[in-house]
Amino acid sequence: MLSDVLAFRSATSDDLPAVVALVNSAYRGDASRAGWTTETDLVGGPRADVAMLQADIEQPGSRIVLAESDGEILGCAHVTRISGTAAYFGLFAVRPTTQGNGIGRRLLAEAERVAREEWQLAELTMTVLDARPELLAYYGRRGYRPTGDLEPFPPADADMIEILRDGLQLVVLSKDLA
Repeated sequence: MLSDVLAFRSATSDDLPAVVALVNSAYRGDASRAGWTTETDLVGGPRADVAMLQADIEQPGSRIVLAESDGEILGCAHVTRISGTAAYFGLFAVRPTTQGNGIGRRLLAEAERVAREEWQLAELTMTVLDARPELLAYYGRRGYRPTGDLEPFPPADADMIEILRDGLQLVVLSKDLA
């Protein structure tokens, strides 16, 4: 049974192996099928690695937020400042066997709080695969709207992934945090 107490903190280098395992289990491979965030039929290969996440936590204006219950990491999200008014949200993952319990909703709210209250930013943006209408709907229910911009998928710096379905694009979403 999940504890109702969910604590948030910033990831440290010591957390990174567990965060990599969490992210990859939420998006890739058979374990991801236990939840609804799987990309297994769209994309192969790892979603994250320790070196990538180490660079994220060392970058100024960047934070990997962890959601924990009873000392267990149940979710993560990366928030990074992209301008004087906006941050980018990504690397959003909740353990597949605990999805649907409100952890993701609360983790997203914490990332918004960091951007709005700690960094005094007015906007949070993200990208979502266009082939994931259920994720686009999830974010829409939380106030995120398509900007009209599309980005290529995979991004130019994504050298670890294998594309399993042609024609994928990223939809840019944005939310006013004011």
